[in-house]
Amino acid sequence: MNVINLFKNNVKRMMTYKAVIIVAVIVVPIMIVLGVLFSAKAQPKAQIALVTSSNKSFSKNDKVQIDVMSKKPAKSKLLLSEYAAIVEEKGDGSYKVTTLKNKEDKSKIEEFFKTGKITETQKDKENERGIGTNILGFITMIILMQGIALTVLFPEDKKLNTFKRILIAPVSERQYILAQGIFTFLGLYIPSYIAVAVTKVFFGAKIGFGLAMLALLIAILSLLSTAFALFLSSTIERETSMAATGIYFVTSILAGCFISFTGSNKILDTVCNIIPQKAYMTMSQGIENGGSIFKFKGEFIYLFIWIIALFILGSFITNRKVKKGVY
Repeated sequence: MNVINLFKNNVKRMMTYKAVIIVAVIVVPIMIVLGVLFSAKAQPKAQIALVTSSNKSFSKNDKVQIDVMSKKPAKSKLLLSEYAAIVEEKGDGSYKVTTLKNKEDKSKIEEFFKTGKITETQKDKENERGIGTNILGFITMIILMQGIALTVLFPEDKKLNTFKRILIAPVSERQYILAQGIFTFLGLYIPSYIAVAVTKVFFGAKIGFGLAMLALLIAILSLLSTAFALFLSSTIERETSMAATGIYFVTSILAGCFISFTGSNKILDTVCNIIPQKAYMTMSQGIENGGSIFKFKGEFIYLFIWIIALFILGSFITNRKVKKGVY
């Protein structure tokens, strides 16, 4: 009953934050709709920047699009998936390939510029990243950042000592965190799923997943965002939103939300595989390529370990700070 009362109180208080409500109910769904429509219509071609001083032309290819230029673009364009690779033509006719993809993909790009052909194996087709995975990668950043925005009441309660007054009532820190979590999850899940479902049903966008699977995948993402937001709000006392944005941006890049890549550095690969967004993207890509969700039970369990752990840590940290008299 206490959790329900706290939830109702959060709803009433949030109504005074008109900017947050407008962003959650209007701006974020519009961003998702536009992102889905853009991704669904985008050509699934690998964009490659060719840096050369000579005039070159290439025949049309349904797998690769070559942008010929005289000046080398910034490497950040690889991180943001604007280009899959940057290829520099040397004076002796050889090519230097810079890419975030693995050695096999790098070799295939080199082969393409040498022979004009791409050899595609069955494994390549199974690992091919589809429209649906690209869409979820885009949505991941939006939902993660929106999660921290919807926990605005938590930092306010700590700052204004409202939290201390709430705990005078028969309410535990865990119940408070749970109520905040339910409110944040619903605020993330409902607008996001409706936006994607409307785009798929009414605009006929090809998303790569059925409505039921989308409901599950967006629910998992909303739970992860909620757990992250509550953990960060419990841990970071100042500039929570700014810190969260930086963390989400870096981890989402490493996890392959913008572009799927693996490096030759085993340490970097290990770090990337620890990030929960990586497991989410791997699972999404596998399901879109025809795999059953039960085939990815390892990633599924790993994500829920992260979600539960973040909730428990958030509650533990809050409880410890209350006992220390921090708030």
